[in-house]
Amino acid sequence: ILLATWKYNALIAGCSIGINSDLPEPQPLLLIPGGSKDGNGFFVPDDGDDIVTFGVGQDVLLACPGTNNYLAFAGFGTRIALATCSSGTTFYINSIPYSFSDFACRSYPYHTARRSGSTCHDGTKSHIEIGFEVESDFYKTIDICFDDNVLNTLYSKFTLVSGIGGYQIGFPRPSFLEDDFYPGIPVDNLYTKNTQRQTISNILGSTQLGNTYISDTTDYYLARGHYTAKADFVYGSQHRATFHFVNVAPQWQTFNGDNWNSLEMSVRTYADKNKLTLDVYTGTHGVLTLPDINGIEKELYLYVDNNNNNGIPVPKLFWKAVYNPKTQAGVVFVGVNNPYEPNPEENYVICTNVCSNISWLQWDEKNVKKGYSYCCEVNDFRSTVNTLPELTVSSLLT
Repeated sequence: ILLATWKYNALIAGCSIGINSDLPEPQPLLLIPGGSKDGNGFFVPDDGDDIVTFGVGQDVLLACPGTNNYLAFAGFGTRIALATCSSGTTFYINSIPYSFSDFACRSYPYHTARRSGSTCHDGTKSHIEIGFEVESDFYKTIDICFDDNVLNTLYSKFTLVSGIGGYQIGFPRPSFLEDDFYPGIPVDNLYTKNTQRQTISNILGSTQLGNTYISDTTDYYLARGHYTAKADFVYGSQHRATFHFVNVAPQWQTFNGDNWNSLEMSVRTYADKNKLTLDVYTGTHGVLTLPDINGIEKELYLYVDNNNNNGIPVPKLFWKAVYNPKTQAGVVFVGVNNPYEPNPEENYVICTNVCSNISWLQWDEKNVKKGYSYCCEVNDFRSTVNTLPELTVSSLLT
């Protein structure tokens, strides 16, 4: 009762903004002044609900990144402003009171995917950072390790915040951005069912096989499977920043919409319930093969040029490593990206399954259509998949 009373009084005395009820449209970024320039630099809900609280006199940095963007109340040229909590949803800027609903941007905060100039993995892959350019600062929300030769992302990394339970629900999905990572290649078109069918038919030497594998009426087709998911972030502005093609890989929708989705939701619920901030790495491994017209296994790609150079491989496996940096506990979840595989245990299991030790996971792990899945110790997994960066692990994340 004392705790509830204290929280009630704090809300009365300070300011509270509901993620799903009080954000203006288009929303600004809500940044912590002097905070870290990454996923921890945003104000987030703190109590399992979707309320962000501010103490009286506490500042929030409002930002509307983008060349022609600005805070609508202030007019052209003003992309950032420091607002100070008064009470309720009233904030002061330069001693003038405003309602939080006045703080709309002219357009959605512009998100950027850019090469950092660094390399990753073995020194030959490109480090790409996704985030927001706020004046001279860059607030990075996702790291990407990208192979320019085959146009494939090895892994993404983001910080899953403990306040994820209060995320913004039903925020509209934007179009995907190719940026400049796929020179001359129409990636959006490659993901259409008709083009997939054509490409796979050509690889397998049979229109009939292409038509069999890629369906117009069921979930048997290759979706744009997010590495870092839309709902892995609190704010809609952050959701939009996941829609870069370097943050997706071809994933059967039967798997994407089922076991993989269940895994993503389970990880978010685990972080929320246990009030944990976690590092999450998501990657792919291997190239999926299907038998061609002569029964010979052929690797699948979404892009094949006139010289038979391949790009955008269809992954054999998707994996997600979840790591608590404070306790050094970690686990890797692996899912088979092949709803047509008759023997996943024989052909797709690369480490010892430890799912029986993990009680918080909700998925139908043995279902091949939904995505045959299993769990591994981090070091066991890394002995086969060395693209996962090295982590100091002392225990299984249970």
